[in-house]
Amino acid sequence: MPIFVSAYSLRAISKYYDHQDQSGLDKLCHLTNRLHSFILAKLHYVLFALYFATIARRSPSPGGVSQSSYGSIGSTENIHIRVEEDCGLSESTPLLAASQRSNKSPSSSVTSSSSSSSSPSAGNAILTKDCFNWRSVGFMVMCASALGLAAYLLWRQSQTPDFGYRLSLVEHDIWSNAVLQGPETLSNPIYVIFTHTESQECSEDCLDVLHKLQSTHSEELPYNFLITGDCQAFEARGWQYKSDFSKDLPGNSSLVMAFVGTFNRKPPIYCQLKVAKALILESLKRRKLQPQYQLFVVGSNTEALQQEFHHWPHYAGLEGPSE
Repeated sequence: MPIFVSAYSLRAISKYYDHQDQSGLDKLCHLTNRLHSFILAKLHYVLFALYFATIARRSPSPGGVSQSSYGSIGSTENIHIRVEEDCGLSESTPLLAASQRSNKSPSSSVTSSSSSSSSPSAGNAILTKDCFNWRSVGFMVMCASALGLAAYLLWRQSQTPDFGYRLSLVEHDIWSNAVLQGPETLSNPIYVIFTHTESQECSEDCLDVLHKLQSTHSEELPYNFLITGDCQAFEARGWQYKSDFSKDLPGNSSLVMAFVGTFNRKPPIYCQLKVAKALILESLKRRKLQPQYQLFVVGSNTEALQQEFHHWPHYAGLEGPSE
């Protein structure tokens, strides 16, 4: 069966995902991954530099010819030289044998030893000056610092507490057309108030139910958040504005969360309760709720809610806080 989605819904979905806030752990993971990629790219160049430096150190002095250079031309068995007859050699003598025999003479041994003792030290000095200058040292220090920072960030990531929850939160501007006209702002809330809307429940098409609830009010619904049967949370007044749910409650220091439906005989379903816990944890993570908060259940016909929340942490009673 084809599914038709309006342009307004597509814009709302796009805006919803664009406005999703990344948690501190997500940002830390993203930063760590970028730093890890940067370090790998830089180490790639360092390894190449060390490789070519090693090759350069193995090469002979400028005045000598190594066996590897002969190997690049061809096999030494096919190369012959012409020498004087008094050396006891003919022109068919291989180059390698000639070099080995000539090295046996005292004069050649003295010459070769003197050249070998002087040329490598000069070559090493040149290589040390060219390959291990202050830029190379600075670059390696930078790589070591980056590795240390990456290790520190990974350690901090492992130390960051995992709340272990997922929250599907639909922001106010995405689902609601109601205008918040000058409500007072929340001031460091310390109370969490749970209630219900005493209306129709919903497991799908919850937006229609919410819009019907809005039609009975002249302005936005008097809750901070609404929890629907499709396991989502909808922002009404959010963490910014106080609730007008009851004049007997300290609205400027209370977060009011309402379950959509009537729950006097049965409690909300399991996923709705998980969303309620996730909203509390998200409020704590964003520092929109004091850690020493108190939890209350208020409203009429809330017997099932009272039985459920009686076992929750920070539960303070059946009656709401007074002004």
